[in-house]
Amino acid sequence: MKRPFIYIHMLTSLDGKIWGEFTKLPEETAAAPFFKEIGFGRDYWNTDANLSGTNTALNDYTYHKAPDLNANAEIVPPGDFIAVKEAERYSFVLDRKGILGYQKNEIFYAGVHSHIVDVITEKVSNEYKDFLRRKNISYIICGKEEIDYDVMFQKMVELFGVKVLSVAGGGTLNWAFLRKGYVDEIGFVIVPGADGGTGTPQLFMAKEGWGEEIPVSFEFVEVKVDERSGALWLHYKVKKIWQKDEWIKEFGLGPKDFVSADNSGK
Repeated sequence: MKRPFIYIHMLTSLDGKIWGEFTKLPEETAAAPFFKEIGFGRDYWNTDANLSGTNTALNDYTYHKAPDLNANAEIVPPGDFIAVKEAERYSFVLDRKGILGYQKNEIFYAGVHSHIVDVITEKVSNEYKDFLRRKNISYIICGKEEIDYDVMFQKMVELFGVKVLSVAGGGTLNWAFLRKGYVDEIGFVIVPGADGGTGTPQLFMAKEGWGEEIPVSFEFVEVKVDERSGALWLHYKVKKIWQKDEWIKEFGLGPKDFVSADNSGK
């Protein structure tokens, strides 16, 4: 399988949240340029494209608007649709059901115009594909009813020339990609603030069918401090993805008993 170099780049609160009340803090606003410079500039990863999940797109790209479908649309040609070649950057969006109501065919972020590529499945309707074509939005078909990520990565490389991909998903997508072994490095900017929220998403979230609660370990690369905002950037390589049987054999399940393990005989 061909795939790009993949890194996760996120902005979090001190309590590990990627969304919530903390995003209104002046400290978060002050850290935004630092976050954008590292994740989307040319000095670190030099990314060609980014990938977002459906929920991120609903909240940040389409604002929960419904697509403008034409029930009488003519049958579109089979296969993928490439509306823009050699874009400044591409923004791939997971949309397996074809539900996102885009208003335009690009996302302007961190000073770059990114052409949208909707990642859909064979189950998506002709009406929705017609909608994407009318909006001049590219789409690639990757899987029958669920996204086939191996196919998606290969098409990113072969059709769009993507060499470096930034994953900016929700916690579920981030963790699923880590557990599947797709991610090479991670980096996250920690804002000096927290909100204690329990119902908001965090950096990594295991979900049934999207990655087990079995650890992944990392190797430290570097740390940088943004003196102006007080934010901290931590950068790691993926070191080891523990497999479930291996983990249970080595450590069993359940949290470590720190008292008996660390203070016995004292």
